Amino acid sequence: VTIPSKINGKKVTSIGNGAFMYAYLISITIPDSVTSIGDSAFLNCGLRSITIPDSVTSIGDSAFLNCESLTSITVSSNNKYYSSKDGVLFNKNKTTLISYPTGNTKTSYTIPDSVTSIGNEAFHHCTSLTSITIPDSVTSIGDSAFDNCLNLTNITIPDSVTSIGKEAFFCCESLISITIPDSVTSIGDRAFSWCTSLTSVTIPDSVTSIGETAFEGCESLTIVTVSSNNKYYS
Repeated sequence: VTIPSKINGKKVTSIGNGAFMYAYLISITIPDSVTSIGDSAFLNCGLRSITIPDSVTSIGDSAFLNCESLTSITVSSNNKYYSSKDGVLFNKNKTTLISYPTGNTKTSYTIPDSVTSIGNEAFHHCTSLTSITIPDSVTSIGDSAFDNCLNLTNITIPDSVTSIGKEAFFCCESLISITIPDSVTSIGDRAFSWCTSLTSVTIPDSVTSIGETAFEGCESLTIVTVSSNNKYYS
């Protein structure tokens, strides 16, 4: 599909919410007239790659979610708001990792040291990944950041992280153990729900809130260790 820059003499400036949702769409060309891509614009479609032109100033939530054939997201080097590296979508300064393409078949990934925030749904349903390295620069892990990473077995949360979002590791079925560092103060609702292989978890004294059903469905979980200095949990 090639989106025209004009329709009936008027510029095409936006791709609306859910515009190509569930479309059997392999490739698309976005013109330089487009400034915004809406929420769920390409949700569950068949895209294999996409190039974001320099004109785009906003990309909505879940824009590329569940695009199982999408292996690469490329951003024009002249775009002032977004950037890409190795096919992964970031904000311009690469401080926020926005979207890792679901169809990328690599088994491991190292997040760049520039990243301070892992965005909501950033690695959603990236089933090829078995190992992800999070650098010490990261302070927050967004909602559903790693949910349904079914084969993820190895991940270490660094001491810099202060919050773990809702459903951050939801249904990571292969995750065996997790150590939450002393820097974390909050664990979101359903953060580790249905991590069916999770056998142990350690809660440090820094944690002041654990969301609802944070460990629901963790049928292999036999050891939960809470720091003796924690003032809220035991």
